[in-house]
Amino acid sequence: LCMSPVGEAFRNRMRMYPGLVNCTTIDYFSAWPQDALMAVAHKYLEDVSFGEGAQGDTIRSALSKTFTVVQQSVVTISARMLQELKRYNYVTPTNYLELVTGYKDLLAEKRRELGDAADKLANGLGKLDETRAKVQVMSVELEDTKKKLQQFQQECDEYLVIIVQQKREADEQQKAVSARSEKIGVEAAACAEMEIAARADLDEALPALEAAMEALKSLNKNDITEIKSYTKPPPLVEMVTEAVMILRKAKPDWAEAKRQLGEVNFIRQLIEFDKDNMSDKVLKKVAQYCARPEFQPDVVGRVSGAARSLCLWVRAMDVYGRVYKVVEPKRLALEEAQKTLASKQASLASAKEKLREVTERVERLQADYEGKLKTKEDLRQKAELTMLRLDRAAKLVSGLAGERTRWEASIKGLRASLEYLPGDCLLAAAFLSYMGPFTAEYREQLLRKTWLPQVRAEQIPCDPNFSMSTFLAKPTDVRFWNIQGLPSDSFSTENGVIVTRGRRWPLMID
Repeated sequence: LCMSPVGEAFRNRMRMYPGLVNCTTIDYFSAWPQDALMAVAHKYLEDVSFGEGAQGDTIRSALSKTFTVVQQSVVTISARMLQELKRYNYVTPTNYLELVTGYKDLLAEKRRELGDAADKLANGLGKLDETRAKVQVMSVELEDTKKKLQQFQQECDEYLVIIVQQKREADEQQKAVSARSEKIGVEAAACAEMEIAARADLDEALPALEAAMEALKSLNKNDITEIKSYTKPPPLVEMVTEAVMILRKAKPDWAEAKRQLGEVNFIRQLIEFDKDNMSDKVLKKVAQYCARPEFQPDVVGRVSGAARSLCLWVRAMDVYGRVYKVVEPKRLALEEAQKTLASKQASLASAKEKLREVTERVERLQADYEGKLKTKEDLRQKAELTMLRLDRAAKLVSGLAGERTRWEASIKGLRASLEYLPGDCLLAAAFLSYMGPFTAEYREQLLRKTWLPQVRAEQIPCDPNFSMSTFLAKPTDVRFWNIQGLPSDSFSTENGVIVTRGRRWPLMID
């Protein structure tokens, strides 16, 4: 059994159960010796880092020694308070364990808290430097963009002048081509009418010519032999042969006719006769024969079938010759008109090709111009956006320029506070573990005249201006306590800190 001798509970149990005294051996455990306190402190602190090498071991040993001094000083001051104020304060190993455990937790908490605060400010400074560098880069980019924008503006103006000039030339050429095309269209229509008229005149002679050609083709050697067999041909046959001789530009008598009829290719010569080059004199003589009433194919055919075919041929040549004399000037005029039209159409095609090239060139220039306009607009928007960002960044940098000094000072202070944490956390943990029962006088005696001198004697890093309420409580929290009715003196503030930060439930006596 293990019982605490503190209070009336132990005495009452002894009276109620005498066997506890008569039948057991009582071992009274006195306060822990200094070596035990040192060993416990060292055990708890062995996994806490205080620096590299011998420096960390020195601080760890100094802390363990200071823990024992704190425990013993509280025992001493408790005895004094009992003597002076008749008020008990029991200092147990639990207080000591609370001191060591609370120190570890508080040290870790403060290191994390101060480290995060320093990192945030350092990140803020880094962002300021980064923003300043970006402002410089954006300034260079803005100047470059302005130069490009000016260059593109000049190029766009030059392109616009070229486009207007090329467009004017293209419009003038378009008008000229349209006028020439209209004029050539009128000439082409006139040529077509001339061709139709000539074709109509030729169509008048072609049926007779084709009938004569068919009749000639139907002749054979026997038919020609029939005509040659005449010693003195019938008058109609002789008249037909004379007309044939006149067309062939030969002597118009029977002897010459009989001789030519004897030629092998006589019929072919008639078929291939050069009917386009008959002279007026020949046609006039032939017309005299054709004007005779008996010079008709049907009349001649009663005498001789072969003569009838030759009569058809002569009359066809007469008709063709008369028509050809009318058609030939028209044909020559048509050929000349067609040549002129072809030349003009070729010139028009060349002009249209040039117009197409000019139009395509204008379209390319227009596309390039629109592309440069788009690029210029993109550069303008980029310049505006860069100027806006640059203005905002400049305002941010200038607005935070004063904060930079304050942040640098805050970082320096936070890093110094990190260095002071081993001693500050020791004093704060001791305050939370032991100071609750003491009045302001005894607290001042312990803190200022015992613990702080010991910490400085052991060369444990500690803030020269250490204040427990400032170290453990935020100013906003203290202000809120004051608003709620807590007195603003340091003793009341310390009690508020002990109540809110203590690891055990506090006992408040009003």
